[in-house]
Amino acid sequence: MKGYPKRINTKQDFLNLLENETFRDQAIADLEKIYNADDDTVIRVVSGSEETDDLVTEEISNPMPLWKQKGFKGREEVKELIERYKH
Repeated sequence: MKGYPKRINTKQDFLNLLENETFRDQAIADLEKIYNADDDTVIRVVSGSEETDDLVTEEISNPMPLWKQKGFKGREEVKELIERYKH
């Protein structure tokens, strides 16, 4: 691998980066962004249109928060990984 990857797609990618001392600090910073992401809820359009000014939305629980997209079991698993590798 040449340099730090532009995209980190999975939990295993993070584990590989954390094992490499060169990339560990940057991987921890990216994990902290995932842990701190305010994505537990999202806004869903129920009806209407922005063009006609009758847009109706509702806030719902996010079915795919960032930690889940990366393959973690929960936000706490991300925190545990940060704590294990942080100096």
